[in-house]
Amino acid sequence: MGRVKISDIASAAGVSNATVSYALNGGGRVSAKTRDRILEISRELGFIRDDKAAQLRTGRSSLIGVVLNTVVNPFFSELVAALETAAYEAGYLTLLATAQNDPVRQHKLIASMIAQGVAGVVISPVHGPNAESISETLRRNIPTVVCVRDLPESGAAFVGADEVMSGYLAGCHLIEYGHRSFWFVGGYEQTTTWQGRKRGVLKALAEAGLPASACVLHPGSQRPEFARDRLLAAHSEHRMPTAVLCFNDDQATGVYRAAKDLGILIGRDLSVMGFDNIQQNDAMIPGLSSVDIHPTQIGRISAETIVKLLCNDNAPVDPVVLRPELVLRESVARLT
Repeated sequence: MGRVKISDIASAAGVSNATVSYALNGGGRVSAKTRDRILEISRELGFIRDDKAAQLRTGRSSLIGVVLNTVVNPFFSELVAALETAAYEAGYLTLLATAQNDPVRQHKLIASMIAQGVAGVVISPVHGPNAESISETLRRNIPTVVCVRDLPESGAAFVGADEVMSGYLAGCHLIEYGHRSFWFVGGYEQTTTWQGRKRGVLKALAEAGLPASACVLHPGSQRPEFARDRLLAAHSEHRMPTAVLCFNDDQATGVYRAAKDLGILIGRDLSVMGFDNIQQNDAMIPGLSSVDIHPTQIGRISAETIVKLLCNDNAPVDPVVLRPELVLRESVARLT
């Protein structure tokens, strides 16, 4: 049997093509009984809606483009799972791509999604120049939401966490536990995320009467290997810190590996903290203390925001800035 058409359903149901179309699209004056019967017949016949044809008729696409930096980091896996679920429940399908921390790749991906006719775009930007990529969607009146890493100059709607508060919570916790000097490892220093966390840490130090130099900055890659290599080098040079604050939890796994190689016990000989509060933190030994910036909420709210814009692209959308929370486990030792 060839592709099932609306006319096939109409013939089987004994109704007009228009009635079938109304029933499938949720419009028109079709009784609940007739709609249910048409939907049942469409399932029995194996009808699959032609979204391209529907887009030509209505001028609207059901695709939402999602461009993330990566999905290897579990933080983004949690985020996109929540985003996809919320989009699906609203009647949209997500088209996912990863920029692999490459600004050029990100620009090309966004251009490709525009060419595919996506209704809107959700993007978690890479660390490099981003305004041009985002401005292309806005220039074409394509609803756009930036999540996790803000781009204030873009003018796009934003969903993320209060990163100054994130850094402040982490800094206060380490100071409270007696650490008068510690490392802040990883993250690209030109991003609003890194800058916000740094400002928060410095605020905590200032309130405790400690100098800004008490936080030793090691910006750079967000990969676990970066933190691991930094710690191994410090050990060989006899300049080990008492505590390491990692830019994200995924990077903290590199510190854990280095500690294992060196025979150092985390939570006793070395304290480690991260940001994100991914689910795997409970399974780490010891459990990793972290600042929860709510990846699931960011994903869900990003989807809800883009759907709101798709329903009314003139609707005012205020930035959504979530309050982070400190989640304590066993990875930070209290110094006497």
